[in-house]
Amino acid sequence: MILLHEIDFSNRDFWMGFMATSFPTALEEETDMSLTQLITGNGMCDTRWWDNFTKYYDGVLEKSDGYVDDPETLIYELAPAQILKIEFHPGDTVYFINDKQIACTGGHYNIQVIPFKELSNPIIDKQIFLLLLPLAFINNSNKDEATKIISNVLREIFDQHLSSRYADCIVNGLISE
Repeated sequence: MILLHEIDFSNRDFWMGFMATSFPTALEEETDMSLTQLITGNGMCDTRWWDNFTKYYDGVLEKSDGYVDDPETLIYELAPAQILKIEFHPGDTVYFINDKQIACTGGHYNIQVIPFKELSNPIIDKQIFLLLLPLAFINNSNKDEATKIISNVLREIFDQHLSSRYADCIVNGLISE
C-alpha cells in the first residue's frame, strides 16, 4: 500500500509514469501524437522507475494481460464511507470505490465516469485531482476552462510550455459530446 504523501509532486518519476500511461484517449491533434508519445519522446521520462513501481517484467503483457497479483495500491478516503483504491499494474491502472471497480485505463479502458465540474469544483487536493483526472469527461462548452485548470495543476510537475501542451492533449481526449 502507498500513501498519498509518498507520491507528492516532488516524486517526479511517479507523475511522469502516471501521466504517460493513464490517458488512453489523449491526443495532440497537431502532431497526431498520444500523450504517452509526447511524454516519453522528449527524453524527460525514465520508464525504468515506473516499470519497477508497477512490477513490469518482460512477458507480463502476454502472460497475464499486464496484471500482477500484488500491485502497488493507493488507498484514500474521499469522504466518510467512500474509500478510493487505485491499483497500479504494468498494463492498467484500476480504480475502485468501496471495492467496486469504477474505471480502468488499460487496453480495455473504461473512463469518462466523473463529470469534470465535479472533480474540479473546488480542487481540494491537486494530487487526488490528477489521480482522478483520467476518469473525467469534459463538455465541449467547458473545454477552455478545463484546459486552464489542468495546465495550472500540471505546472506542479512540468514547465509552463509542457503543462499547456499536455493539458490540451488531455482535454482533447476527455471531451464528451
